[in-house]
Amino acid sequence: MQARLKALAKSWLARTLWAWDGPALVRTLRRLGVREGDTLMVHSSWLAHNGFQGKAADAVAAFKTVTGPTGLLVMPSLPYHNMSTAEYLARGRPMDVRRTPSMMGMLSEAFRRSQGVQRSLSPSHPLVAWGAGAEAFVGGHEHTDEPFGPASPFARLLARQGWILGLDVPFASFTFTHHVEALTADALPFPFYEAEPMPAVTIDATGQRIDCRVKVISAQANKARREERLVAALERMGALHRTRLGNTRLLLVRAQDVLAGARTLLSQGQHFFETDPAAPAG
Repeated sequence: MQARLKALAKSWLARTLWAWDGPALVRTLRRLGVREGDTLMVHSSWLAHNGFQGKAADAVAAFKTVTGPTGLLVMPSLPYHNMSTAEYLARGRPMDVRRTPSMMGMLSEAFRRSQGVQRSLSPSHPLVAWGAGAEAFVGGHEHTDEPFGPASPFARLLARQGWILGLDVPFASFTFTHHVEALTADALPFPFYEAEPMPAVTIDATGQRIDCRVKVISAQANKARREERLVAALERMGALHRTRLGNTRLLLVRAQDVLAGARTLLSQGQHFFETDPAAPAG
């Protein structure tokens, strides 16, 4: 009974005090500095009582309004969740660019299915993009064995001085951080990648099979990651913007500031990985 009353209360709040819509999203992101013509990468979790008055497709339409046709809207569309890249690739399932759904939440999947969206052909970290230059932005992702390396769309996000937005997700969800990790990996006392790339398969829009090789982050690097250090550095820089919209938490940062925060830590003899083997885990 108590659980039912709590659910009814949340439902009422989502329709009233927590209510927000597409125009409110546009206004909020404009207030935070995102302009038409900008590049915006969105990570999201579509919660039941987030307060949005509409469907996930309506939120996608609002995000498209934020960047406009002269900008670029990007979302991750990884075909797996709650497992490592190595675990997913070991299953040997092809990533079919047309049919494989995004496992990055309802909003990402609604965006993938929306009109005019281009999807990259990375078998492990495909991105979907809409707007000016979308095809060039995602192009060639299958030809690099580093899915977030210098020849990937993640590098192009940095070059475009793009924004990264989290909608009800933590900073740890920002896949772009892996690009920063790869750029600063020389400072690590252990390998960033596992010794051997893993085989993978992508199916392109014509149904053609593409055999790929994918480097995966080493188990040691995954264990040593301390993203809270990078978050603290970004907060000291004033680069991490937090706000609420209804019952939804927004987290916004520029890609170039994430890299700047990591480089600031390095200049101070620190890293957002634990490099002391004697330090306790966690």
